[in-house]
Amino acid sequence: EVALRTVEAVSPLAPSRQHLVELAVSREFESVMEGLPTDAFVEGLIRPVRAITDRQGKGWRSMGLLLASAVVGGSPAGLERFTSFPEFLHTGSLIIDDIQDNSLLRRGGPCAHLEFGVATAINAGTAAYFLGEGITRDHPLTAAQRLRVYELYFTCLRGSHVGQALDLHGLAHMVPACLESGDLAPVWEALLCCHRLKSGLPASVCARTGAVLGGATPAQEAALGDYFLALGLAFQLLDDVINLQGFGKSLKTKAEDLIEGKVTAPVIRALMALGAAGDAERQRWLWGQFGVPDSEREVGAMVDLIEATGAFETCIGEAHSMVDAAWLKVDAAVPDSFAKVCLRAFGWFVCKVRDY
Repeated sequence: EVALRTVEAVSPLAPSRQHLVELAVSREFESVMEGLPTDAFVEGLIRPVRAITDRQGKGWRSMGLLLASAVVGGSPAGLERFTSFPEFLHTGSLIIDDIQDNSLLRRGGPCAHLEFGVATAINAGTAAYFLGEGITRDHPLTAAQRLRVYELYFTCLRGSHVGQALDLHGLAHMVPACLESGDLAPVWEALLCCHRLKSGLPASVCARTGAVLGGATPAQEAALGDYFLALGLAFQLLDDVINLQGFGKSLKTKAEDLIEGKVTAPVIRALMALGAAGDAERQRWLWGQFGVPDSEREVGAMVDLIEATGAFETCIGEAHSMVDAAWLKVDAAVPDSFAKVCLRAFGWFVCKVRDY
């Protein structure tokens, strides 16, 4: 609710003149806004983003920013406005990702490009990436803090786009050679790299930003950043599993990844398990399904086989283990406090509740 409230305050559906100036440029360049039709701004930039944010995602990256600040002794109450920054960043990436994946559903409703058109969705989603800078303008930051926040922000933007490039390129081209050699480790490592860049890095940057705003030491910032990097990676591994198991409330299409022929964590782990068991026949069948037309792919049978190999449990166990390992550094870096207890419980919520 905190994140949604700040999103509405920063980007309202009925914006004032001041809102428009701050969202589009800055007070220094207010004159360039003369003649701007408010309705065009709202329909073209605000409404497509709000259509997704208002469907209420978990908002865990925003809460992570506040918790990271609190755990190092900061005052999260003064940082509520910053919780909209992860929401805009994440929502922009969702809008663009849905276009690139030809998705139909997002958070229980139509994707933005289906509701507002592809061209408008591309522009609105991309514009959402840049709203974070405006949020920092009126906050009392030291020059060093402001520079660090900017460094983190642009590192996140560059890295996450590399991750998206890897995702779009896919991993299928690597699999035949790995199957031939009997070593699927390279494709697994490539998948982890993609997930770290797309999901882990943005989460890490949100936490590091909160830590900087809370006055963290470099060691504390690094420990919290690594913890949220692990959380983001774990979240995506679990998302790969849930995609095949099915989402509650029709938030996404069940087994959408297999329908689209994407090689995800459970698929790789299933191929590895079948290879380790010497079951070459079923390994060939599973991989062969990625080569048949989408309409002929036996998606249900693929899911059943993947589940039978124990791939779901393997991915879930790895996700939990990497978060637990990263917590040890946080535990050593920050003093005991109620905020620390909340942060640990928060990690369990992100990785183990997953209430869709």
